[in-house]
Amino acid sequence: MKTFVLMLVALLALPAGAVPAVASPAAPGTATYRIWHWNVAGHANNFGSTANGLVDAILGSLKHRNPDFISLNEVCPDQYQAVLKGLQAAGWPQSATNFARFEPMPDANADLCGNDGGGPDQDPYGVAVFSRFAPTGTDRITLPYDGDKARKLLCVPVAGQPGGLRFCTTHITFNATYKTAQLNTVRTRIQDWTTTGGTVITAGDFNVQPHDGLLDNWYAPSVASAHNGNNSGIFRELDDLDPLCPGWGEQTTEGTLAGKCGQPAKVDLVFVAESRLVSYQADALPVARDRCVNRSGTFIPCSDHRIVDATATVTTP
Repeated sequence: MKTFVLMLVALLALPAGAVPAVASPAAPGTATYRIWHWNVAGHANNFGSTANGLVDAILGSLKHRNPDFISLNEVCPDQYQAVLKGLQAAGWPQSATNFARFEPMPDANADLCGNDGGGPDQDPYGVAVFSRFAPTGTDRITLPYDGDKARKLLCVPVAGQPGGLRFCTTHITFNATYKTAQLNTVRTRIQDWTTTGGTVITAGDFNVQPHDGLLDNWYAPSVASAHNGNNSGIFRELDDLDPLCPGWGEQTTEGTLAGKCGQPAKVDLVFVAESRLVSYQADALPVARDRCVNRSGTFIPCSDHRIVDATATVTTP
């Protein structure tokens, strides 16, 4: 895993050594944050269970990576509560009573997240964010309806941190007909927050790959490679300088959908405005295959998505 520095501000790069566990100035006027994102397939692979190994896998990775912000997609309500309690018990948040948010995404056709005993489905899964620093509010923005789920953009402003910081998660539809409308809603909102002086970190399963034309108005023109070009946006994705596949990065799925540079698809992304970035890096971590079990007790991959572990040093206007 390597750390990449924007050419304009190379002199402000992080010093050699471990990334600090808690956000701290890397240089005057900057702050460094660590971000952890995972689409956990809480229903599809884990049937809503809190006892099949998924929660332990989440908490184990979080203990090891020690992020400042956490994004979960496709997490069931009971799983969310179990992670929340685990983080409280570990003393992770600065405020034990104000650090987590959950937003369900009800399904038009069926409920999700069956109970641990294999009974009927009961609850919708959703998206969740956890912030080491106490949020000062919550943005719960419903995206244009896709005929399937009530998908959301969930954000927490963190006024106690410099630069008007806001951390967001989202889960864009897989339905090609509605992707543009949902992506435009998310992009417009986080772009507005940025242009009015804020610093926004947005993670999620975008169900779109970096080279897809739908993200051309996300990526900044400086992202111009054989694997990702024609860009006109204001954002960088925190893995877009990975030498494995410049402009694109590493796979984040374990499926059969093809990506670039001989890899499976990359749909789990972390965006920050280029104007706010000093340095950044990200790494996609292979899926645990010996931690989670199905209802028959057989080990299965915990998810069909990889964990994304990222670090960003940002300016603090």
